[in-house]
Amino acid sequence: MILKTPRLSAAVLALAMLVAPLAQAQPVPGDDDLAAKATDPTAALMSFQLNDAYTANTHGTDNSANQINVRAAIPFELGSTQHIFRVIQPYATSSAAGSGLLDTTVFDLMVFDQSWGRWGVGVSGTLPTGSDGLTTNKWTAGPALGFVSSAQKQYSWGLFAQTFFSFAGKDTASDIGLVNLQPIFSYPLGKGRSLSLGNSALVYDTERSRWTSLLASVSYGQVVGFAGHKWRPNAELGYDFKDDPGNPKWVIRAGITLLLPK
Repeated sequence: MILKTPRLSAAVLALAMLVAPLAQAQPVPGDDDLAAKATDPTAALMSFQLNDAYTANTHGTDNSANQINVRAAIPFELGSTQHIFRVIQPYATSSAAGSGLLDTTVFDLMVFDQSWGRWGVGVSGTLPTGSDGLTTNKWTAGPALGFVSSAQKQYSWGLFAQTFFSFAGKDTASDIGLVNLQPIFSYPLGKGRSLSLGNSALVYDTERSRWTSLLASVSYGQVVGFAGHKWRPNAELGYDFKDDPGNPKWVIRAGITLLLPK
């Protein structure tokens, strides 16, 4: 995902145009609770998100990149257990290997409510759905585990871990072994507004026995009512402290999420 001349994609500008009018809508009681759930991967909240991730530059170069992500989170019940199924489909609008679909990421988490918050256990994985040159050509799967503590009314915090280990695919493709740790922190600002760690992620490569990404992000979002539905436009700024050549430095995200509470 490299461009010779850094520039914001049309997708970023389109999302900014969506966020602007929505941010003017007035919040209503209950929006603070929705704001907390929107940043909690263990929350049983149906949502559909579109976001654009623009990499302003990468370590070792001044190249830029851009990627659009579509995400759906669907809670469901199986017997007496509560589950959350989530799927993320990224699309590279600019890439050294060309533009096109990247591999699909999924997880299914069985969640349990507690007096202090919530925890969940399940499975995560990727499907080699990417275009030629943009796919790993491997199927992966691994355990997923997470918890979020909401015992402190002023904020919520937790950790979500996903693992991805290749088990099938092209024999000539490199094996995959990744542990993705997502720190969770959400601080409500009132009136549906909140600050969170967004897409922060610490990624460890078990095949190479090293950390490959140390991305820290800060995200601001606000839950608003518009067209009879709840929406959460958000903006995010991130920096990858793992200065390997080619790793992103600054990442700017703009997104909007449709929230569908019960």
